[in-house]
Amino acid sequence: VELYSKEETLMKRKKLIGQSCRLFFSEDPVKIIRAQGQYLYDEKGRRYLDCISNVHHVGHSHPAVVQAATAQMELLNTNARFLHDNLIKYCERLSETLPEKLNTFYFVNSGSEANDLALRLARQYTQHEDVIVLDHAYHGHLTSLIDISPYKFRKLEGQKDWVHVAPLPDTYRGLYREDHEDAAQAYADEVKKIIDDAHKRSRKVRHSVLVNPGQTAFTCRWEWQ
Repeated sequence: VELYSKEETLMKRKKLIGQSCRLFFSEDPVKIIRAQGQYLYDEKGRRYLDCISNVHHVGHSHPAVVQAATAQMELLNTNARFLHDNLIKYCERLSETLPEKLNTFYFVNSGSEANDLALRLARQYTQHEDVIVLDHAYHGHLTSLIDISPYKFRKLEGQKDWVHVAPLPDTYRGLYREDHEDAAQAYADEVKKIIDDAHKRSRKVRHSVLVNPGQTAFTCRWEWQ
């Protein structure tokens, strides 16, 4: 249901939403009314193949997901501080898909929260704060994550001395390209140089974090030195 014309919606957004929350295609923003499967639809019914959204792993409005979410909300919607069988059942099913040692879970509600928790766990374990991130990376809107996001901190307060930036392993536009004899090893060597240089400056790089800039999921790989 469309409440306002596209022009009215844009005018009200400019008035009510912070200007730092940018629109896609700002010169001529797209007004999306609904979505189905892999497609988005605007107010005129025009269909767009969705290559931007990062939350619909099985497509928009998947009937099985809608049915399951509706049934759960009709029954219970609370937090994990109460006992509930489904929480444990989900943990068990999830653990069956992972290596044996990955058997303890923290449930969070966003990629930012997940990444912040990953940093806190690593720092608690290592008692050090240095971290290696990829160039151009974005990890979330929390202060802790802006500090490790080159995409953000270069426009704000700059790079902290405990943040180390590795080149993005891009064989199309990156430092080492398709014609390199061993681009993977070359990019790995760049990370090793960063670690060696940090140690020479008495920094303690105990973990490296490679984080997906998605809003609802993250992956990270710990490399203990």
